[in-house]
Amino acid sequence: MYEVDIERDVVYARAPGYWKEASEDPGGSLPVTLFPGKMKPLDLDMDIYKPAGSGCGRRPLLVMMHGGSFFIGNKNEMGQSLWCRHFASLGYVAVSINYRMGFRLGKRAYCKAEDRAVEDADAALAYLLGRSDLCVDSDRIFAAGTSAGAIVALRLAFRPAGNHPAIRAIGNFWGSVRDLSVLENASTPILSFQATEDPIMPYRGGYPFKKAAWGPSRIFAPYMYGTASVHERALQLGIRAEHHAYPMAKHRLHLDREGNPTPIFYEIRDRMEAFFGES
Repeated sequence: MYEVDIERDVVYARAPGYWKEASEDPGGSLPVTLFPGKMKPLDLDMDIYKPAGSGCGRRPLLVMMHGGSFFIGNKNEMGQSLWCRHFASLGYVAVSINYRMGFRLGKRAYCKAEDRAVEDADAALAYLLGRSDLCVDSDRIFAAGTSAGAIVALRLAFRPAGNHPAIRAIGNFWGSVRDLSVLENASTPILSFQATEDPIMPYRGGYPFKKAAWGPSRIFAPYMYGTASVHERALQLGIRAEHHAYPMAKHRLHLDREGNPTPIFYEIRDRMEAFFGES
């Protein structure tokens, strides 16, 4: 429907952290370590995709978070950027955010990294709702993410009621929760995708990285409930939910080894468009 304008590297907050982006490729943009030093102030930024020439009617907002185990990744991932461009062409304001990453070994530190990412997503929402020129409809806020980003989306949608914007629906792409009881806090519709033999994130319940070559992940990560368990509990609670499972041993369904879109990428895009449109 619309041509798309993009505002790149928009700073939405400043907060102490280890790093905000890291390439998945060897020799990439930032060396990461399991033994980070002291935190330093970071300028957290986002890319904003918006419909060009659409006036200033009330626009739905989609906030997308990349995956990477709260350790690697960035807002420029091909999947996030293509999804954002597509939704902006439909009339959404769609954003892909960088958030704080990195943690020291230990379950408590891992959980704190998750908490920091949620705080950053909240800060991004506050910034976007404060930009009157974006004309965001505060009653139509959507969140989606892959892996760690999906964990953040679930946290945003299913936290206790408080002084924060409600999420209209979420895309949970191979994400998880630590406690299924959090789903009792809200009735946000959930669209989920995951491989049944996912080697990184449990499909039902377990510890992440179950096939990691360097040791048991229970040393530093909490027990998590994957998309199948989240979907089943949502249905029990009367929450509108849609779940798509793939019988394969793969974590990242939307991109191939070279980082290019797979056929499942387009299926996720189209299912997300329809699911959000019905919410």
